[in-house]
Amino acid sequence: MVTLAAGDWQAVLKPDVGGALAALRRKGVAVLRETPSGAVHPLETACFPLVPYANRIAKGRFAFGTRDIAIAPNFAPQPHPLHGTGWLREWRLVRSDGASALLEDDYKGDGDWPWAYRAHQHVALDETGCTVRLMVENRADQPAPMGLGLHPYFRRREDSTLQFEATAMLGIDDEFLPDDTRHPADLLAPWSKGTKPPEVLVDHCFARWSGSATITDGLGTISLRGFGAPHCHVFAPPDGEELCVEPVSHTPDALNRDPGAMTMLPPGGVAGIAMRIEASDPT
Repeated sequence: MVTLAAGDWQAVLKPDVGGALAALRRKGVAVLRETPSGAVHPLETACFPLVPYANRIAKGRFAFGTRDIAIAPNFAPQPHPLHGTGWLREWRLVRSDGASALLEDDYKGDGDWPWAYRAHQHVALDETGCTVRLMVENRADQPAPMGLGLHPYFRRREDSTLQFEATAMLGIDDEFLPDDTRHPADLLAPWSKGTKPPEVLVDHCFARWSGSATITDGLGTISLRGFGAPHCHVFAPPDGEELCVEPVSHTPDALNRDPGAMTMLPPGGVAGIAMRIEASDPT
């Protein structure tokens, strides 16, 4: 556990659990959901990095050049591997100065993902908020497709509303994969005006979002900005427990459906993504 503090802000990191944030608070009030004591899986945490791809790969198979790649499922019982490799690996604390920390995942290419990479995640607090930067370097001796994302779980209350704008919402099938349809971004709820999440499952990618989102409740307002993230994925189940707004660099199953959306890194090439979270008191 690594604790950071600056001004009214405090963050707790669990590098050994997928490089995750365990907590992010302002004035002692949770901005992201709190990780239960003893949690050992990233899906129980406050935020975790997505590398070297975000969301799902259909059946774990895709073609790259002349190669056919097969990735084993990592989220039973779903057959589609999810969120890359980094979230299921232990990250190393490189350094911390009390207000910021640098974590590293040095993947040797010895798993199903055939390209070695080195990922760095920098979490920094200041007087007005938290910035998370995620970068990945291709350590293979050949070009490699790379994708990045960040997976924050914001606090969700009965009165929570979410506001953001996007060009379109991508449809999904019964296995949460894209069904190759595009819909108005406000189809499930009037996100552009600010709204409570609907009483249906939201697990959709919103293409070409504005890069910002706002969550408002009785405790105040939370603001999110994404950088290097042309899309966002929103996860809000109807049980009212979770609310994720995930800045991502590509759409789901892009390795099969839109390979050009992946960042093609030459050996030694680097790609990055970042998000900024701020919060304020109730008005």
